[in-house]
Amino acid sequence: MKTLPSNFELDRYGLHVRLVREDDAAYIVRLRTDPKLGRYIHHTDPDVGKQIAWLKEYKKREQQGLDYYFVFESPKGCPCGLLRIYDIADDYFTIGSWVFDMNAPKGAAILADIITKEIGFELFPEKKVHWDNMKENLNVLRHTRTYHPTLIRETETQMFFEGTHVDFEKYKQIYLRMYITN
Repeated sequence: MKTLPSNFELDRYGLHVRLVREDDAAYIVRLRTDPKLGRYIHHTDPDVGKQIAWLKEYKKREQQGLDYYFVFESPKGCPCGLLRIYDIADDYFTIGSWVFDMNAPKGAAILADIITKEIGFELFPEKKVHWDNMKENLNVLRHTRTYHPTLIRETETQMFFEGTHVDFEKYKQIYLRMYITN
């Protein structure tokens, strides 16, 4: 199985992406505990020390190629959002923990979603991508549906989707045309 190096960094579509570090803990807590930004993601304890402990455990999973947590930075070098690849199975990988700063550049969250899926499919070209959406998060649900994914299960509050590499490549062009200027 391919893995990302511990010093992984990438510049694509006007964003810089790198793996999270322990010194990102306060930023992660700030984003994930913001009442508006965090309302559609799993609860995060506001204790930065607990986040650092979580990151130390995460780094072990990262070294094994089991989990990748990304920080996206604006062209000015400021962090603007987070996304993860996790739950890597034989036939799929999952993306999630998608949260972006209110001051992120226009389109940064969408471009980061594309970049994260591209990284996933570069690592795992034969796998499908999974993700889930809270039913109340109508904007993200609308974005999700533009990729024409398969609904694989549903609960009272969430919808779980699966997408193929082919469909992703086909439909990502919509967003690249919207947010990338030549």
